[in-house]
Amino acid sequence: MELFAVFETWHLGDGNYPPPEKGQLVNLSFEVGPDELARAKGNPHPKFIHLGQAQYKFTGVVLRVYGRANNSIVVLEADQFCFYMNSQLAAKFAIGDVVTGRGTLLYDHYIWVEFLSRYPDPPDLFYKLRVSEIWQFRIPERFITRSERGITFPTRVEPNDYNPNDITSVDTVLDDSFVNYVVHFSDRDVPQGPIARTFCS
Repeated sequence: MELFAVFETWHLGDGNYPPPEKGQLVNLSFEVGPDELARAKGNPHPKFIHLGQAQYKFTGVVLRVYGRANNSIVVLEADQFCFYMNSQLAAKFAIGDVVTGRGTLLYDHYIWVEFLSRYPDPPDLFYKLRVSEIWQFRIPERFITRSERGITFPTRVEPNDYNPNDITSVDTVLDDSFVNYVVHFSDRDVPQGPIARTFCS
């Protein structure tokens, strides 16, 4: 298994996760921030296909729905990979629906880890992996607004908005301003046996 997921640096300030490092063994859950979602037509094959820079297109079946209305958590299995979505786009789906979509794979923003004990019959969303590579993505200056009242900028921009010189290979994640990271994971050379779940208690 190979996965590419966005690590946003606000996780460090909130104390959710230790900084990812190349070679680190992890046991993580993931979410998808969807850009497009729809009920699948016909009888499509399950898929979870990397488009680049942690963007994926996927088709899968809804395993669980927790919460209600606009604050639901929808758990999807797409080609043997399980993740959740916490988005108004996903709120219309029910258990058993086959869903197709496109979105960004992210570190769990802590709604799964933190409240796991409250979810009835939760599926296992945790994966034991090793960090293979890390890329730093610096937010282009045109997206940063500076004024007397402060500085505003998005946590992420679209992949096509980055220039090649905005992207750097690094060994570890740092709590820098105006950056986020894409982490490449692999299950190759992951030892047998338990690996502690990778979050800060």
